[in-house]
Amino acid sequence: MKIVVITHKTKNLAKTRKKLLQLLLDKEYEIVGICPEEDATDILEEMGIQTRVVQNNRISISLFRNIKYFFEVKKVLQEEKPDIVFNYTIKPNIIGSIAAKMAKVSRIYSMVTGLGYIYSSEKWRVKCIRLFCNIGYRIAFHLNTKVIFQNKDDKNDFIQRGYIAKDKAFVIDGSGVDMERFTYTKLPKEFNFLMVARMLDVKGVEEYCKAAEIIKKKYPKVSFTFVGEEENTYRGIKPDIIQPYKENHIVKFEGYQENVEEYIKKCKVFVLPSYLKEGIPRTLLEALAVGRPIITTDVSGCKETVKEGENGFLVRPRDIQELVEKMEYMIKHEALLQKMGECSFQYAKKRFEIHLINQKMLEIMDL
Repeated sequence: MKIVVITHKTKNLAKTRKKLLQLLLDKEYEIVGICPEEDATDILEEMGIQTRVVQNNRISISLFRNIKYFFEVKKVLQEEKPDIVFNYTIKPNIIGSIAAKMAKVSRIYSMVTGLGYIYSSEKWRVKCIRLFCNIGYRIAFHLNTKVIFQNKDDKNDFIQRGYIAKDKAFVIDGSGVDMERFTYTKLPKEFNFLMVARMLDVKGVEEYCKAAEIIKKKYPKVSFTFVGEEENTYRGIKPDIIQPYKENHIVKFEGYQENVEEYIKKCKVFVLPSYLKEGIPRTLLEALAVGRPIITTDVSGCKETVKEGENGFLVRPRDIQELVEKMEYMIKHEALLQKMGECSFQYAKKRFEIHLINQKMLEIMDL
């Protein structure tokens, strides 16, 4: 049986979906990846996965580029003649599903890894894109055999909108976390807050920085670190917003890091004040696996990772004062944090471990 996986980013498929791909290979399925970039295809090919590069700018709204992407994907599918197509993220879900149907693929599956920036921002440009996505989802998901969501809120939202029939919609707990890589460690002695995210304006980067500024005035020995790549698009946070926090050494910005687990192990509390409509943020799952107390927002995806008061706290999105209050509570009750971290680890092991998630995906896809 041949499975074609359509991804928005080659590196994402090669690294974050590697365990799932290996599981499919172990079951002797033939896998082909339709990838938008040349980079990281060598990782896939070393695993025994054939790659077909089809250029696709994941944030481009160019009608010409997207039509071109559709026809190129359709052409590859007609050549490969797969039994199954599996898509994830917005463009592959919409364009890949329609192309697969046109190429007469019998089984089409998509995974919604959160509603994303398009459904989180209220910028006029984003609202216009959202209208086209609404139409695209309505068409594409009626062509799918099943659609997998990463939280119940997104699933219910799409059912209520009429984008998908209830019997086609399924839920898993995020993409899972590799607990062989992200291993449990005890909390460090130094008190360090850490945030790991792309520098999108809806990730709560500015809120994190403002909270850090308030905390450091009262607790100067407490440190704050941010790890994540810059986003040089209309979605990114403007450099002049974070520059004062860099210059005044309020937050240490480390940029993109491959070994993010080492930074998580060095922090005492993990923070993600995001109001992006996410599936379940991978960084939160990684922090749970390492055994870190967390502070995050009471929004879809993020809230699934918190047992309130047991392994962390939820705060209202954009509420800097509440974020500061929870940070200060963590500082004042430092003796409780080790137990909270242990609770995070056990929660990750029971609910979010990657083998559990992958097995559930295979069951949904009848593989």
